[in-house]
Parts: sequence; structure tokens; C-alpha cells
Amino acid sequence: MLVMGIGNGSLYDPTVQLFESVGASFVLQGRKFRIAVNGIKLIKEAVIMRPGDIPEAVADGVLDFGICGWDQVAEKQMEDSVIKVVELPYGKKTRAAVRVVVIGKNEKFVDRPDILVAAEYPNIAKKIFKKAKIRRSDGGTEQKLDLGKYSFGVCVTETGKSIRENGLKIVRVILESPVVLIARKLTPQIQLLGDLLLGVLNAEKYLLIKMNVEKRFYERIINSIPALKSPTISRLLRGGYAIEAVVDKDGIADLIILLRQKGATDILTQQLGIVM
Repeated sequence: MLVMGIGNGSLYDPTVQLFESVGASFVLQGRKFRIAVNGIKLIKEAVIMRPGDIPEAVADGVLDFGICGWDQVAEKQMEDSVIKVVELPYGKKTRAAVRVVVIGKNEKFVDRPDILVAAEYPNIAKKIFKKAKIRRSDGGTEQKLDLGKYSFGVCVTETGKSIRENGLKIVRVILESPVVLIARKLTPQIQLLGDLLLGVLNAEKYLLIKMNVEKRFYERIINSIPALKSPTISRLLRGGYAIEAVVDKDGIADLIILLRQKGATDILTQQLGIVM
């Protein structure tokens, strides 16, 4: 049985919800940082910890696997010490990867010895600032720039809203940082678990569509379905066909109208739990 790590920051709730969607439940006991995991026999327990500590704990074998942002792995300079099992497209507010960015009062990038940089990610900042002085920032980076002492900041953003509202600009994107499942050793079980979680997130993009089709309309209907894979087709007892297919959720209204115009009947759609 495996021990997993979960960050205690903004990703905690969506990560727990993701595991709950595949039948897991987390048994919290007061303020304990170790929590039992029920519903998935593969996982013994989860350890709640600072996201930045997860890569090191995985690399050292304290955890079998963990979920964190790739920015945490990069900041700890452990890209070669852990295995990225799978990228998981979710976040605090959106399904897009967050970005580690350089921010400033204008869009011109300058790297000189007299430049002072407030960096939430000092090691990542060193990849782009070779001459400037870098000081660690534990948050409030936008405010530090507004007070005038710092010329640039290096911080993480999901939507860029806070940066814009504070009158600042994104000067450069240093790193795209998806949520990742990382492991010290890749096993078939951990790979399948990663694929399962990714399957839950992928399912949000698709719908299962079902319909009945008379024989005379079959060819024009079957050629109109943009299925993820080949549709499933069954013969109906009284003639005609039952067709079902996994289709992209975007544009579903237009697709239903088109299918109805071409003769499909009894059309229904269903949400999917997992696509893998």
C-alpha cells in the first residue's frame, strides 16, 4: 500500500475532490497531518504538507507519490530526481496550467547589477536573471513592486487578474506549471492511478450521445457524428439502429440540431465519469 502527499495550499480541495470522484474518501482526524484513505486499496494514507516539500519527500522515498505543481519541482531543482507520471489539467480556479512569470511596471525586461528582484521562486528566477540581485519574496510580490523598491517580481499566476488590477504587466513567462503526479519509482499501479485521475478530468470535456436511427437515414447520420472513436451501433428489434458515441461537449447543441434534421430520434446525452 502506498503513501501519497497532498499540498495544503490552494490545490488541496480540488485534489481531494478529484480523488473523491473515483470513490476515495479522506478521513480527517482533528489537526493530524496524516489522514487515512478509504475506497482505493492501493493507497494507505495521505500526508498533508507544504507543496514545496513534496518533491523532496518523494525523491527521498518518504512518499511513494505526490501531487503538486511542476513549479515546486523546478524550484527545488529536482526535475531529474522524480518522475513526472502524468500532468493533470486542473487548478484552483481553472483547468489551465499556472505560469511562473516576471512582472514589472512596464513590459521591458532589464537585467543589470543595480536591478532588485522580489522572487517567490529564487532558483527559477536565476534562470532568467543572470546579473540582477534576487531576494526571496514570501508573497505580496505585487505590493513590493508598487512600493518602488523592486524593479521586477517573479511570481505564479493562474489568470493574471491580480497582476493587472495592481497596474503591473507580465514581462515574461518563465515556466508553464501544470499540476503533476510525481513518483520516485514508476510502477504499473502508480501509472494506472495517474491515468485514472486524468481520465476523470478528460471526461469533463465529453458527453455520451445516444439516438435511434431508421435504416434509410443511417448513412447520413453515421457520417455526421464526430465521435472520439467509432460509434457503437446496435440493431433495433423493430428495425433501424441504436447509435451511441462519445463526442466533444463543445458544440453539442449544434450537433443535436444537425442530427435531428438528418432524421435521428430519441436523442439523449449523458455525462461521463471517466474517459481512459
